[in-house]
Amino acid sequence: MPQKLPVYRIPDFTAAKALARGFHIVDLQTHRQKHAFVQAPHKHDFYLLLHVSAGQGTHTIDFTEYPVQADSFYFLTPGQVHAWELSTDTQGTLLFFTPEFYQGAYSTDTLRRFPFFQSWQYAPVLFSSKEALHPVAQLLQQMQQEYAQVKAFQQEALRAHLELLLIQLARLYPVATVQPDAQSWPFQLYQLESLVEQHYLEHQPISFYSEALHLTPKYLNELCKQNLGKTTSDLLQERLILEAKRLLTHSPHLTIAQIAGQLGFEDNSYFSRFFKKQTGTTPEKFRQKA
Repeated sequence: MPQKLPVYRIPDFTAAKALARGFHIVDLQTHRQKHAFVQAPHKHDFYLLLHVSAGQGTHTIDFTEYPVQADSFYFLTPGQVHAWELSTDTQGTLLFFTPEFYQGAYSTDTLRRFPFFQSWQYAPVLFSSKEALHPVAQLLQQMQQEYAQVKAFQQEALRAHLELLLIQLARLYPVATVQPDAQSWPFQLYQLESLVEQHYLEHQPISFYSEALHLTPKYLNELCKQNLGKTTSDLLQERLILEAKRLLTHSPHLTIAQIAGQLGFEDNSYFSRFFKKQTGTTPEKFRQKA
């Protein structure tokens, strides 16, 4: 029987490290040689940054294929499905970290303020130049050196380096030159994205989300339309469809009825009608083409 889509944790790659539960940084070629299975589609329960300094290929993230080229960055949030096909000479650095490691002294998840982690708005890629990325590459090298040997305040030092790295990358990210005002993306939409991720399988009404954010359903809808060009209902439906596509493509051991059940649909036929209305095709035909 085909295996279900694997979900990897940081200890799956570096259980011997003291920081294995929350942080890992490694040379890309070394990682590929030790863990050949990462080429196949899979998920992580952590954030992933991939810096490519040389080489070429493709990197597919949740059904969107991006070219791999020198002087580029790729950003993944927990739960996204990805796979890559890289040339043998591809070089770079992989950085893994959990939300808990990053947050440290923070009481809330502030990662969503970085544009490359705002999956509703922006693409998870950054194409730049060697000159522009030079400070970032230096910082990654410093992080690797810090990570290589246990020292006093190692977690604090790595967390400080990580914060600076994300800030530098956010400054290079194209949207930063267009929207320098951090307040242009309402904080309520950060919270909404997190709430949808937690509760989309429950099929809660829009009022559930508006009440959690202390907003009226109408105002929440306006925030979504003004900033994303979509209604709140559109966002909820898109998240369900994304998960449906993931399961249909990467979980061949599940029947359509079982997938419908996992997505919170008691009626398989209703799920099929919902899927066809949103995508223009049936779950069966989508699975055949995937």
